[in-house]
Amino acid sequence: MSQTILKVTNNKKPIAFSDVDGTIYKNFNLKQETIDDIHFAVDNGLDFNICTGNPVQERMLKLAETLKARYLIGSSGAQIFDMQSKKYIACWKIDFDTTKLILDIAKKNDFQVLLWDNNDYYYTKDNQKSVEYICSYHFISKELLHSIPKLYKGEFIEPTKIEIYSADGTETEQLALQMFEKFKSITNLAMIPTNCNIEISPSNISKGSAVLWMLENVYKNVETSKDEIMTIGDGNNDIPMLSISKYSYAMANATQTVHGHSHFHTSAVEQNGLGEAILDYIYRLKNITKKYMLHEFENNRGAEND
Repeated sequence: MSQTILKVTNNKKPIAFSDVDGTIYKNFNLKQETIDDIHFAVDNGLDFNICTGNPVQERMLKLAETLKARYLIGSSGAQIFDMQSKKYIACWKIDFDTTKLILDIAKKNDFQVLLWDNNDYYYTKDNQKSVEYICSYHFISKELLHSIPKLYKGEFIEPTKIEIYSADGTETEQLALQMFEKFKSITNLAMIPTNCNIEISPSNISKGSAVLWMLENVYKNVETSKDEIMTIGDGNNDIPMLSISKYSYAMANATQTVHGHSHFHTSAVEQNGLGEAILDYIYRLKNITKKYMLHEFENNRGAEND
């Protein structure tokens, strides 16, 4: 492995929490150099954790395996899944009465709703084209895409997350803000209008709350403090976790609001901004770096000595 450890400066464990869409990849196009940089960091002691608005389903599980992720935080912080034991270690839910209230408002306004828990996954409007498009962010295989999501018919569910979309599939930040006006009076929920939908989570639950739970329960015996973890993202639902750490990175393609809540900035998702940020983080925290970062051009003899 091409690496240089100049002098490891401390015993702190590098811990990273990364968003997915717009951070790890765009349009599911995962760059090999991003994989390589994450693997390099993991092989040098980093715990790489995925922190996404997506549910713990096929696409995220496959991505977590590919990137050697230690934990998968799904549903914008409401699900925490251990990739080694293959079990949920924490989960938060929206109660059924509140769920019904949200569904009633959505029905009156002709909105599409997706909702799920650890076992079931529903949509409310039988528009197959829009359902397949949205669900493609959660599933890879056609078999699961057509078998797990089901038309909601009043079943009891206490979802870990609810997402509100326009009925015709239009996705704009302005429309999301207009939809948000219909729901904002509901109390005891966490709501975030994004650039394409409304994300509704259990009260006080966010990517930030999940990261703090991890630090208090999973990483409580490690030397790394909350100021010393890495967080990275591009969207408004990433802000709660970006606000926690001094090693917070905004992608170049992030919203201006995200840039305002981040201490560091990296390249765009198409340019391996995540990989660059991770290498920057482990260098700042641990003094670990790849040789090419130091402009060490090896001859054949030098390569043999790695």
